[in-house]
Amino acid sequence: MSEPFLDLDGLNVLVGQTSLLHDVSFALSKGEVLCVIGESGSGKSTLLKALHGLMPATCRRFCFAPAKLDVTGHMRETIGLPGTRWVMQDPLAALTPRQSLGISIGESLHRQSLSVAARKDAVLKALAQVNLGAEFHDRRPGEVSLGQAHRACLARALIAQPDLIFFDEPLSALDALVQKKIALRMDLLRQHTRAAYVIVTHDIGFAESYADQILVLKEGRVEAYQPREDFFDQPASAYATALLAAAAALGALRKTEAAA
Repeated sequence: MSEPFLDLDGLNVLVGQTSLLHDVSFALSKGEVLCVIGESGSGKSTLLKALHGLMPATCRRFCFAPAKLDVTGHMRETIGLPGTRWVMQDPLAALTPRQSLGISIGESLHRQSLSVAARKDAVLKALAQVNLGAEFHDRRPGEVSLGQAHRACLARALIAQPDLIFFDEPLSALDALVQKKIALRMDLLRQHTRAAYVIVTHDIGFAESYADQILVLKEGRVEAYQPREDFFDQPASAYATALLAAAAALGALRKTEAAA
């Protein structure tokens, strides 16, 4: 791995007397994909919230090079992390119902002094990046399919040209064909923009296809943190092995023998 531009060491989230995350560490380089997997309640979404300063968290060190951010101790100052975007699990909840997709996507440009025409042109280019035509500019969330709403949220993230994008279950509630299309589009855009991705997912087959690194959480603790090839060849814990075995039994993996 090249020198990381996101380096997290010893992240802890404690709410009252309950530890939601304990000693979570990972590093990510430009253009890489980290998939965070684990059962419901394992701490995956809590990790994203903590990285955005939306939950009380402490760490031994949190370095995000593009923002020249180096934090030790409390992480509240990371809220609204510069140079990042978050694509939420439910696109219809993320988009304002009475607002056109074009306006929602263009909101990511609010810090730039652009004319109305220049802003619309940027939005149309962002829509084209995710294979949505100009006609979607004036459509509202209720007038598009769930897959199209997902792509609009991706366009809203990309238009800001972020260094890092967080995804929370980006393919949930979609049928298999739409999942494949969006996954391919996400990967092509990552290759083009060189943005890094942190992707929370239950879909181990997706992680097998697109991750560079795998982080497995269970009850807020790291069960495995490995390069993709190592994880699928020799998972680092019994829990990770069980996850692979379950995915293989459901036919979700290419390398079913890795979970045997």
